[in-house]
Amino acid sequence: MEADSAPSDAGYAGSAVAGAVLATLFFPLIALIAALLLMGNETNSRKRSQLRTWAWWSGGLMALGVVIALLVIGIGVGSGSGGY
Repeated sequence: MEADSAPSDAGYAGSAVAGAVLATLFFPLIALIAALLLMGNETNSRKRSQLRTWAWWSGGLMALGVVIALLVIGIGVGSGSGGY
């Protein structure tokens, strides 16, 4: 009985990780907010690590989207300024 009362150091299940990956790909801002909110209340170090990784990937994907958008805008502005 004492083994059941000890906190588990296991991480999230595979289905939760798959959901996190899909959330990160389709709506990274909401995924970032969710990861940060969940991380604030989590005491399990393994799960905190997974949530921190999820937050970093979500933020990185948003930053990549901004960089790509700036490149596309820069290419569009640069190609349209020839005037010929």
